[in-house]
Amino acid sequence: MGSFFTLVSIENTKLWKRVSAKVMFLIMIILILAATGIYKYYTVSQKVPNTTTVSQNWKQELQANVALQKIQLKQAEDGKNNISKVLTGSLKKGIAEGEYRISNDIKPESQKSVWSRSTKFSTDAGYSRLIALFVIIACSALVAGEFSEGTMKMMISRPYKRYEILSAKLVATIIYGLELLVATFLLNFIMMGVLFGFNGLGAKEMLWTSSSIMYIPAALKTIIVFVLDYLQVLVYVIIAFAISAISRSRSIATGFSLFLLFVGSTIINMVAMFFSWGQYLPLGMSNFSGFVTSGSSIDGTTLAFALGLSAIYSIIFAFVGYYVFEKRDI
Repeated sequence: MGSFFTLVSIENTKLWKRVSAKVMFLIMIILILAATGIYKYYTVSQKVPNTTTVSQNWKQELQANVALQKIQLKQAEDGKNNISKVLTGSLKKGIAEGEYRISNDIKPESQKSVWSRSTKFSTDAGYSRLIALFVIIACSALVAGEFSEGTMKMMISRPYKRYEILSAKLVATIIYGLELLVATFLLNFIMMGVLFGFNGLGAKEMLWTSSSIMYIPAALKTIIVFVLDYLQVLVYVIIAFAISAISRSRSIATGFSLFLLFVGSTIINMVAMFFSWGQYLPLGMSNFSGFVTSGSSIDGTTLAFALGLSAIYSIIFAFVGYYVFEKRDI
């Protein structure tokens, strides 16, 4: 086991020695600083208020809103148009949150907490996809890149089994993705706090679990969202890892993985909207954080189902990658 950790350390060092790994990390930092700065400028220039006035009759207003959402949900569920059913997840979430507030006498917040603002901004900015993009590039360089550069033969000649070498590369890539995520989480949170104030550090928020509401600390909800975002990144890492091991071409591995990230998942989501079997396709429900932040976009699916299905496909991709790497001449 100690030799494997040594191998992971070697792969991690090799990854960070690549200029691209350092540049991508720097780009992520610059983009976060720029995005949060632009957002602050927009709120100031457009005079967007930092607080909202909560009506004394908030319960009655919320009850009316819940009643309207129930009508909309019924129409969406009864409608023959599959596109309208995309709204059922968000409507169910809105109804559950409204009813929970009313029954537990939880008044709507007049000011967003720094946790809430940080979570929403990171989701809207698409940080998870950007991290996935960078990790795919890093994975392709670490696996397929060594085939292209001819250094994989040197690795195989060392006293390590093939599966150990491939596993070390996978772990090093996963660690790189985790480092990017933690840096993104911390910098985004700090910038939101500096620009808008560290309000509501001890606040609580509602978490939608696809079937019920949990009232938890806002900090915990933010962490859950970022963890789910990382699991999404992990799915794409494993796919890129498998493609890199199979193709041995850095350009093919990177190009095909990025196609799946930006185009493939969108196409599969559209298929799932119109055909019930579409929900069983790979990557159709890899946006895990969306289940708790906005509700399921595919009627009848849950976070547990999405995680389970993605885990099965990830295992299949990883198995194929390992199998080909073990059997192929290098």
